[in-house]
Amino acid sequence: MKRWSELPVEQRDVWVEKLKLSEILGREICITGFETGTSRYGDEDYIKIIYTLEGQRHFTNTGSKLIQKQLEACKDDLPILATIVKKENWYSLS
Repeated sequence: MKRWSELPVEQRDVWVEKLKLSEILGREICITGFETGTSRYGDEDYIKIIYTLEGQRHFTNTGSKLIQKQLEACKDDLPILATIVKKENWYSLS
């Protein structure tokens, strides 16, 4: 049996800060993973983007179908550096 202190830092450091999508627009982030789920407020799906920004771990939730499709298409290539941009009424990885 392993001790807590023997686990890799990524498994021990479970604290991450949630940021709003508007707080990371136009900033380069390192996307390390993502999870999809169904909103508790309706039948809409959402995606939880897990990333590092300036050396700190964060996550952001969004209902963007385009970002979800983009991340699912490159899931085998994670981690990746990307910037989230807003074009008219939709968000995209750039």
